Amino acid sequence: WGLLGDVLLRVPVVEAIGKRFPRAKITLVVDPAAVTVIENHPVCHEVLPFSRNKRRITAYILDFIRKILYLRNKKFDLSVNLYSGGSSPLVTRLIAARIRLGFDHTLALRKANNLLVKTPSFCGHWTRALGRTLEPLGIAANEVRRGSSFYCSDLACQFAHEFLAQMGQHYVAINLGARVPEKRWPVECYAKLATQIADSYGLHPLVFTNPGMEELVDEFALKYTGSKPYKRVPLVSLDKVGALLDQVFAMITGDTSLMHLAFAVKCPTLVLFTHTRPEVVEPDDCQHVACFIKDNNSLDECGQAYGMADIPVEYACQRFDLLYMQL
Repeated sequence: WGLLGDVLLRVPVVEAIGKRFPRAKITLVVDPAAVTVIENHPVCHEVLPFSRNKRRITAYILDFIRKILYLRNKKFDLSVNLYSGGSSPLVTRLIAARIRLGFDHTLALRKANNLLVKTPSFCGHWTRALGRTLEPLGIAANEVRRGSSFYCSDLACQFAHEFLAQMGQHYVAINLGARVPEKRWPVECYAKLATQIADSYGLHPLVFTNPGMEELVDEFALKYTGSKPYKRVPLVSLDKVGALLDQVFAMITGDTSLMHLAFAVKCPTLVLFTHTRPEVVEPDDCQHVACFIKDNNSLDECGQAYGMADIPVEYACQRFDLLYMQL
């Protein structure tokens, strides 16, 4: 699932544009893997996948030209660059919207855009920082909510009902994987935590399969000893994962794309911040509890302590108890 969380962090910015310009037809240009994140959102008029895969260079160039011509022919009044890196400044220039809005921290961005915003600090909440892009449009950063949205298809909701036999509230979802190794809590710890939750609250673990990390679920199966049988979710689409999260009692995960997805569908979530800090991603509109222990020997670029990977199971249990009492 890669960097889909980055797209979910940007959804409130797009929503703010839609609210400011309710008659606008918004086209979102995203990586092909991220189409499912936003394709059902009512704020979007069109979602255009734009591949950056250059392994087949001729096919890449032809697709690039075709997509640029398509976008250029739209004659957009406004383009907003919410990515800033890679080829996005070039794409911005070639699309040639009348107003091209973006940050100012690189020469490429300054050449590509004709309406610039001073690049903010990303030491606070990232969505609010991205929201600073919209200030020239009369949208204050504090009008961009800290949270996200994900709209599941009817087919995905039907799948979730059938898969959980309409007993979703008996399950606590567990995500074992993370693209970045530092964000992975040991599977053995997840198994111990799930065992205590099953024995204390009677909740069945619903364990997701991550692409390319199928062995993590096998390891969980060997180490889980709870009184309630676990249920394995095979590798399914993000749409179906979102629908499952919409029905379960709660979610346990690291700081991953599925954390952002859980926040987006308002699934109560226990987050194990084994490296990153909670305040840069925490939402205002979803019940959640952070599991975070500062590592004062490791500081980020803002001078703040990173999290410790060695979060004790006992502490995680206490934090889940807190989440449970809030529901």
